Amino acid sequence: MLHSRRQTDFVVGLFVLAAMAAAVFIALRAANLTEFYGENGYSVRVRFENIGSLGQRSPVKSGGVKVGQVKAISFNSEDFVAEVELWIDSPHRFPRDSIFSIVSSNLLGGQYVSIEAGGDDELLAGGEVVEGNSALVLEHLISKFLFDKAGE
Repeated sequence: MLHSRRQTDFVVGLFVLAAMAAAVFIALRAANLTEFYGENGYSVRVRFENIGSLGQRSPVKSGGVKVGQVKAISFNSEDFVAEVELWIDSPHRFPRDSIFSIVSSNLLGGQYVSIEAGGDDELLAGGEVVEGNSALVLEHLISKFLFDKAGE
């Protein structure tokens, strides 16, 4: 009887450990922390006047397909612009004249960086700094519309 009790306790313990490992994996996956910046990619800094609600680890997409993610966001106090460091996965190379924009992914305000490939023969190299199209902030558009209507 004692032997059976130990086996049951052992199996229950294994089950609890497996459940805890699964919970940690799901939490990391939900926080998008399982994707690390390894050697298989390159970094590009994009300057925006306004990034809206863009955050770290937001996706970078081209043609609707995820090609990377936002690595870091900082503020350049010399030029008063936001600088967004993007991590682009290595199989994806973009021409130097590509257009970087911040767009909304849904009505709730989720945003991502969209890359529209250009036609230049020269490709972006790691560490380059390029200019991007700022996010459209809904509140600014509404207030501009209301002030324009009030002025009429």
